Parts: sequence; structure tokens; C-alpha cells
Amino acid sequence: MRALKRLSAFAVSALLAVAACAPASACEFQRGPIFKLLEEWTKTCNHPLCGRIHIAESWRLKDHAKNCEAKGWMSMREDVRATIVAGGAVLFGEQHDNPLHHELRSRVGFASYASAVFEQIPADKAAALDEFLTSTKLSYTSDALEKLKAAIDWDKSGWKEYAYDPLLTAALKGQVPFYAGDADRDTIKKVAKEGPSALSDEEKARLKLDVALGDKADAAVLDQLYESHCKQMPRETLGSMAFAQRYRDAVLADAVLKAIEKRGSTLLIAGNEHVRKDRGVPWYIRQRAPEKKTLSIMMLEVEDGKTDPEAYVPRDEEGKPAVDYVIFTPRAPHKDHCAQMMKEN
Repeated sequence: MRALKRLSAFAVSALLAVAACAPASACEFQRGPIFKLLEEWTKTCNHPLCGRIHIAESWRLKDHAKNCEAKGWMSMREDVRATIVAGGAVLFGEQHDNPLHHELRSRVGFASYASAVFEQIPADKAAALDEFLTSTKLSYTSDALEKLKAAIDWDKSGWKEYAYDPLLTAALKGQVPFYAGDADRDTIKKVAKEGPSALSDEEKARLKLDVALGDKADAAVLDQLYESHCKQMPRETLGSMAFAQRYRDAVLADAVLKAIEKRGSTLLIAGNEHVRKDRGVPWYIRQRAPEKKTLSIMMLEVEDGKTDPEAYVPRDEEGKPAVDYVIFTPRAPHKDHCAQMMKEN
């Protein structure tokens, strides 16, 4: 009976996706909420890449879209559909402090997915989230967002400063189960302090943290941490923090695999670094379940004077794209954390 229920939910989501994605003719398609927002960006942003979707791997360009202006959009929509139908995971990245990224993903149509996983909800809030969703029977009411936030202690989290309300509301209105994705904060802190010794050998093996990323990938993670800490910490002291980053990716992958097992397919909402194919969540899914299909989508802010889309694409140590699609967005105002850190010091 459980398998039948999962199949039923999966079939419904797949049919919804097919209906939403199928083009009427070669370059004609239904302009849904996401595409309308992208069109708005192309008209209101003064950068030529704003609102464009770049296909990072050329083989993903669909034949019927080759001569179309919206070839990136049409190809991505078809790949999203195929990933759902195959019982896989669509991994949709973000820059946390850009409200436009959350606005765009609030339009993805959560009802087209069998489930969703949120990086922004940690494992220690999973039981409270499940209890909340069970009590609501996945029905939406006007006070649902505030009740959800209260249930998972949102206002005590570090995410409250970002504009997630539209995205969380869309998930609630989608009326599909969604799950906690990240590890709990205390465990992350312990791992960041102690490194691999913070976890049992059994847990490291289960999560595939006993499999090496490779020297170049490890060095790239250290470089990223060095930059994100404003070059104020020696690179050689960041090893445990780098392992904590791996741990979070592995835990997110675990949550994704569990969601697929329960519901048949899923959508991951997470930061851009987590959806990288070379060292993020997709890497851990490949180690544990290579048959599972994943699709990685990043949203990247445009930069002045940088108009070649290929220049934005993150790459692995062999130069291959570490993402499947890039959506270019307008820039948002950002706090200068490094300047603030220097001022405080």
C-alpha cells in the first residue's frame, strides 16, 4: 500500500510537470510565472545576461529549441520534467541574501514535485516540522506561515534575516511534504572544531565521507573558506571547517535520498555551493545511489563588464561544468561582511 501511495503521488507530479513543460510547437510554449519574471528582468536590468538561462553543458540543448530565443528556458524545463519522471532530484541553488532568488523559486510550482527538502531547516527541527505538517494535513491557511515559523523556531535561526517568506509560503501552498535538510547546528559546530574525529567510522562510511574528494577539490574548498573568512584565517587552520562543509553536503544528500524513497522525487532548496556537481550534494548522491538522476541549477548575479556566460560557470578540476544550468539574475545590495569584520577587529 505504501509503494502504491508513493507511485500515485509520483505519477500525479509527473503528469503535472509534463503538462507544464510540453511546447505547443518548435518555439512556442506556455509562459509560466518563472518565465514572466525572467522576461521582466531582461527588460528592467541593464546587463545583457539578466533573465537569461545558460546551458552549461551543450549536449543538454534540445533539438526543438536550437533555433529559439528561449533555448535555455525550454531545455531546462524539459530536463526538470525528465528528472521528476525518472524519480530524481532537482537541486535549485541560491545566493542567500538575494531576495530575487527566493522570489523566482517561489514560482517553481511546488505541486509539480512529490516533495521538497530545505537546507534552511535543520535536522533537530525535523520532528517539529513533521508534526506541523501532519496537524495541517498539508492544507493551507492564511496563518500557515507564522505557525510554521513558530514550529521550527525560525526567528531564532540565522535564516530570519533573509527574504524567505515567499518561498516558504509557496511550499505551504504547494501542499506537498517538505523535509529538514541540514544537520543540526550543534553537530556542525562540533565537526567544524574536531574534524573527522567528531563522527563515528560507521557514520562517515554511511554518508560516504570516507571517500576522498581529491586533492584539487579539497584545495578548492579551502580556498573558498579562506575567501569567505576575508583572508583573516590561515588556510592551514581551515581543515576541520572544510570537513564540516563536506558533512553538510553529505547530510543534505542523505535527506534528498530519503525524500526520494518516501515520495518518488524531490526538489532541493539550498545554497549554490551545495548544488555543485563536483563536490556538493550531487557528488554524494552519486557515491551512494549512482542510478539516481540529479539536475543542478544555480542562480548567479550578473557582474559589470562580464558578459560571457561561460565565464560564470563553475568548473571541476578537469575544467568540466560543475552545474547543469545557470540563471542570471540582477544584483541585490549586499553587506560588506569583510569591512565589518575589519572594523570590529
